[in-house]
Amino acid sequence: MSRKKSNSIWLIIVLLIVVVFSVNYYLRDTSVYFFGEESEFSDIRVRFKWWIIAHFGFAAFTLFVGPLQFVPQIRNKYLKFHRWAGKFYIIGSIISALTVYVLLATTYSLPGAIPSLGLLATIWLFCTIAAYYFIRKKNIIRHKEFMIRSYVCGLAFVFIRLLPQINDLTGIFNFIEDEHMRRTVYEWVCWVYPLMMVEFWLVWRKQLIKT
Repeated sequence: MSRKKSNSIWLIIVLLIVVVFSVNYYLRDTSVYFFGEESEFSDIRVRFKWWIIAHFGFAAFTLFVGPLQFVPQIRNKYLKFHRWAGKFYIIGSIISALTVYVLLATTYSLPGAIPSLGLLATIWLFCTIAAYYFIRKKNIIRHKEFMIRSYVCGLAFVFIRLLPQINDLTGIFNFIEDEHMRRTVYEWVCWVYPLMMVEFWLVWRKQLIKT
């Protein structure tokens, strides 16, 4: 088996695992907003229910269309589908990122994490628009790099829900005794660490190899 084919298989396996986690958390934590009764929400969440639905609804394009964009077999053999799926991804990600600002200003109940999510939304928005800009310029390499960054930003939805489970298994965050402080740390770790690792792979690693 060639190295290229082996890498492709591993990529598909990793994406499938990510999709399984994405589907699990999405169905678990968003279905109440689409199908639940308003009596299940606080007053503020009732007032901004449609903003919440818009955020989660359009984020579905990030979570479930995004992985398809990285599969070489789909990207190379079904270029028309890849382009249309990319348009849905970009529109969904931009709208979902924009709604974050509204929700942070209205319904979010963890003040210490507001700077984190505001910055995340800004970076997510920038990377998504940059990905669109570079594909319009036919710069495939830069387009792919910013699509990866954008997708990782969107995956904060998954990482933030995975961290408490990781802590239950390992106790790695137990040194933070205050529950609100621990949740605030989760809100930073869920996107800063993944994005730093991606940046290392896309940029820093190449610079180290060149030297």
